[in-house]
Amino acid sequence: MVELPKPNALLHQKQLLLDSLKVRNDAGNGQYESGQFGRWSNKDLDPSPPQQRTWSAWSFFAFQFSIAFSPTTYNAGASLYAIGLNWWIIFIASFVVSILIAILLFLNARGPARYHVGYPTFVRLCAGIYGSLVFVFIRGVVAILYMAIQTYYASQFVAVMLRCVFGHQWTDLPNHLPKSAAITSSNLLAFGILWIIQFPFAFVHPSKMAVVFQIKSVIAPIGLIATMIWALVSSHGADFDGLSSQTVSGAALGWSFMHAINAIVSNVIPPLVNISDLARYVKRPRDTLPMPIGLVVSKPLVVFLGMIITAAGRIGTCGTFILVFLTITGAQEREHSSFSRPAFATFVTNFTSNSIPVGCDLTGLFPQYFTIVRGQILCFILAWVCVPWKLTYSASSFLTFLGSYLCFICPIVACMIVDYWVVRKGNVHVPSLYKAQQGSIYYYTAGFNARAFVAWVVAIALVIPGVSGSLNPGSIGTAAVRMYNMGFLLSTVVAALVYYLGCRIWPVEIYPREVQPKDESWEAMRYTEGFFPEDDVIPDYLRERVLDGQLMHVNAGKDATLPASGDEKLTIHV
Repeated sequence: MVELPKPNALLHQKQLLLDSLKVRNDAGNGQYESGQFGRWSNKDLDPSPPQQRTWSAWSFFAFQFSIAFSPTTYNAGASLYAIGLNWWIIFIASFVVSILIAILLFLNARGPARYHVGYPTFVRLCAGIYGSLVFVFIRGVVAILYMAIQTYYASQFVAVMLRCVFGHQWTDLPNHLPKSAAITSSNLLAFGILWIIQFPFAFVHPSKMAVVFQIKSVIAPIGLIATMIWALVSSHGADFDGLSSQTVSGAALGWSFMHAINAIVSNVIPPLVNISDLARYVKRPRDTLPMPIGLVVSKPLVVFLGMIITAAGRIGTCGTFILVFLTITGAQEREHSSFSRPAFATFVTNFTSNSIPVGCDLTGLFPQYFTIVRGQILCFILAWVCVPWKLTYSASSFLTFLGSYLCFICPIVACMIVDYWVVRKGNVHVPSLYKAQQGSIYYYTAGFNARAFVAWVVAIALVIPGVSGSLNPGSIGTAAVRMYNMGFLLSTVVAALVYYLGCRIWPVEIYPREVQPKDESWEAMRYTEGFFPEDDVIPDYLRERVLDGQLMHVNAGKDATLPASGDEKLTIHV
């Protein structure tokens, strides 16, 4: 008779297993807790130390310049021909979107670049300690789904390359999967191959990823330009006039233009909210300035090149057009050399828009058990669990809903920007970001900042009926459709105004009561990166600087200049 383990022994084994999975302390002292600030902290949630601040101005330009080179951006302009817009109106819309997003991108990167914390930690500033978990969860779930779908799309490029290399040996591969699987054996193999190529990058920390985007910023443009040249040569030119089956004017043109802005902005929303996870690794806060420049240069360029390729690939006899994705995946076999670049561009975009955010979000949700790298690894594994070929094959309504992601995320970004730039004037008390206790300035009411959630709900309520209209055309009125087509502008502006008014009516505390009064001028906390001498925990690399700041107050009535972060100078008036 086999003797079963006693209940106490099973509990002990379970506890040992859980302990073995906990994030270990980098100090090598055998402790499991790795964060400096308690259970809401770990080494990837804490401020990034100087050795991790490896992203330069060129890194951020290359990142934002390269991020536009993806199939979704290629297709953005082409898809808008269907609503009656001509190429130059679409091009203008892409410029408007680029400028608007560039401004928001810079504004949302400033705080994380100054205080060196990522989105899961920084969003606690405006949402509250527990409230931040809601916003982190929403971003994480959507990013996992997009990770799976983008990997599947990129695998289609791999399938084309394999067909080009192996010819009938690839196309004649027997299919052993039923029709209900929604994928063939060869396409499943292509998915697996791309997944294997991507997977090693899951083990790379975001602080070391800058070089990947620098490479992409060179390879991806070459691939797109080569594809454009091939399309023009193969089709003997481009026919822009024949792309639109209908034209609009007057008020209809204005609303179509707003629709174009909403459509183009939808594929740059992920970098807008995810920038916190990369800006934290900047060497100097001012090094994020080239980032919006990269967006303004690349976004209109990619949209325009995509329209040229579409115009070159138009099928005139039926009056329709070939989307760029179909143009590439159905290309002639002899041109296969340039199709590795779109695949590379897609899976590099996967890192910034999906795997890195998921890694950060899992770290924020489960700080005892997840680091960013662990979260990235799980994100790649979940790409299989999501079965993306079924999502794209039979769940068009679900994909349409995912396309409405901006309605949910833009209000969060608006609250974060107003909170940092207007309400707090750039002052963040970093240790309070990890205190889930009554009286902490970011604990608000039971851990939730009602101001942010009211602003979020109001902004969503204005545009969410339009999602129903997208799922079931004709099910809602014209006014709701138009509000939905203004979703980006409407949800962002409304959330910003409601949050600002909430903070004016019900002011927030800037600093903990025990350290007040303190200077509340613009970014007064920048010299000490968010710490006071009175704080219980001060990172070693900041200790001398924080204590220097304290000594300055001894010499009352004098002004002194101290070196701030990077090469900046800060004058303290005492």
